[in-house]
Amino acid sequence: MNLGLKNAEGYCDLTAYEAIKNASRDKVTKSRNIVYICSPLKGNVERNQNRACGYCRFVISKGYIPIAVHLMFPQFMYDGDDVDRKKAIDMSLEILSRCDELWCFGENISEGMLKELEFAKKYMIKIKHFTDSCTALS
Repeated sequence: MNLGLKNAEGYCDLTAYEAIKNASRDKVTKSRNIVYICSPLKGNVERNQNRACGYCRFVISKGYIPIAVHLMFPQFMYDGDDVDRKKAIDMSLEILSRCDELWCFGENISEGMLKELEFAKKYMIKIKHFTDSCTALS
């Protein structure tokens, strides 16, 4: 689709351009749900982040868009610092509020995961539970 700035008469028409651009974006972004990945980080961080990457691939294989904040935030925040941890949890819940679903992986629920699950329940975000090996739990 050509989203040129000019209308049929050849004049610049920014209003029409913006409307078409936004409608196109809405069609694309509304086609797939965004899934928040809820899985452990603490403990064996490297192993848990590798698992989170696998969970993201699993979500993609099901046709959805994954969001795994525990893969991103540790890049520039320190989980061992109380101030950074509080900020990271607050930002995580803000991101979760914009997601369509939460998929929880693993049977051991960490403190952070519990906060995410409680938030999702409170705001009626769809929750699905899976084992570490991505098998759905009832």
